[in-house]
Amino acid sequence: MSETLIIKSLVDTLQIGSLYTLMALGITLTFSVLKLPNFAHAEYITVGAYTALIVSMFMTSSLPIVLAISFVVSALVALLSHYLVFRPMERDTSMYTLLLASFAVGLIIRYILFLMADSFELFDKRIRVPLEIVYRSDNLILTNIFVWVVPISILIVILLSLLLNYTSLGREMRALAINYQLAQIIGIHVERVKQLTWIIVGGLAGVAGALWGIQTSVNPLMGWFAILSVFAAAILGGLSSFTGTILGAYVVAFSENTIMQILHHYIGLDFTFKPAIPFMIIVLVLLFRPQGFTDFFKGFRKLQR
Repeated sequence: MSETLIIKSLVDTLQIGSLYTLMALGITLTFSVLKLPNFAHAEYITVGAYTALIVSMFMTSSLPIVLAISFVVSALVALLSHYLVFRPMERDTSMYTLLLASFAVGLIIRYILFLMADSFELFDKRIRVPLEIVYRSDNLILTNIFVWVVPISILIVILLSLLLNYTSLGREMRALAINYQLAQIIGIHVERVKQLTWIIVGGLAGVAGALWGIQTSVNPLMGWFAILSVFAAAILGGLSSFTGTILGAYVVAFSENTIMQILHHYIGLDFTFKPAIPFMIIVLVLLFRPQGFTDFFKGFRKLQR
């Protein structure tokens, strides 16, 4: 196997893993704080991508503005789904019912996007942000997409970490995640925390969708095609550990790119088997280590002390 293929697959791992991180952190946040495994998260990603596409076509190709508007629109869609569906159902409703409701919300949003895309011919369109080569060598070509995606993902992860660990909102979110009833008893405004959580979750998905759409193309199923990989990353994090989720995102991306490239080269495994990798990761984790990387990081922190 050539050095060029290895280097390219590792760069793809870093770039795609960063995008999976943004998407999977929203899944983990939703499950930890709101106790909801939300499959409609896929459509928040797609909404962010379509928002970025429309903004780049009719307003501006400036990346900061495109990402900011994608954040706002996806956050509003997530908040609206909370008000219209999840909030009315949360009393005396099991997690399984909420899970089915999230599928329904996702389907509704997806087919609204299909109608819009069909009416305005917005299938498989690329977001109109300038694409430039920033580095070229015999083994590697890097575009400005890589320069955008990786630092933006790292910055957002740092900001989210600071929010959760050093702000009153972060402490309230963690209290809600640990014990919902106790959080109510000690006077935390639970509904306000939920609203802000939905805004953060939707916004992160929107930014991830915009960045994902820049490097590929936008269609109504793009979020759904990514959601299995995203859930695999979140499950590797135990659906509760943000550090584990970040590591899980890069493990999934490494499996889908570098390991897939090695298997293709040495045993001839076709790339059409790539979508099966997230399924395999989910099944193996649930069978042999349902807590994911959660205990590993707890043990690591104890060693540090």
